[in-house]
Amino acid sequence: KTLQRAESFDVGQTHVAKMKRPFMDQFLSAAYRHYDLVVWSQTSWRWLETKLIELGMVSHPGYKFCFVLDKTSMFKITSTKRDGSTVQHHVKPLQLIWSKFPRWGSHNTVHLDDLARNFALNLGCGLKCTAYYRKKSKAKNDVELLGLARYLDMLATSGRSFEEVNFNEWVEVCAGKKSIDETASP
Repeated sequence: KTLQRAESFDVGQTHVAKMKRPFMDQFLSAAYRHYDLVVWSQTSWRWLETKLIELGMVSHPGYKFCFVLDKTSMFKITSTKRDGSTVQHHVKPLQLIWSKFPRWGSHNTVHLDDLARNFALNLGCGLKCTAYYRKKSKAKNDVELLGLARYLDMLATSGRSFEEVNFNEWVEVCAGKKSIDETASP
């Protein structure tokens, strides 16, 4: 969802580049050097598969996905908002993956999403990025994925357990204002 938003899924090859978030393939290729990649979308499988194929993400030579999950792997929880009211929303429970694949856990998982509520059950693993809207005037100048690629590279080479790191400070780390170590809990 964060990497592509399309109103129509009838995408011709000439329009694919316009549909992708800028630097998406570069970001995924860079992340793939250090990370296992998974797509988990709040979209139905029918449309998710179409997006992944038409955007060339299934066959890209620079990265591969371990697996893809759709909205059927999500469930609803009730959260309390800052004003005290409650709201029901879907979540992406990483424990579902961790219980089936023990090599992954909170020590080595980064959940990148534009909706913080999606990682409500795994707050320490959530890294919130901005949503991408290709029709906005600033969309063509979007370089956030380049910064995220740089941050994920620094994180992977830091040797730190991800449980120790505050992902909320990724922008400060990329800007050189803080190091990964300075964002770690004691």
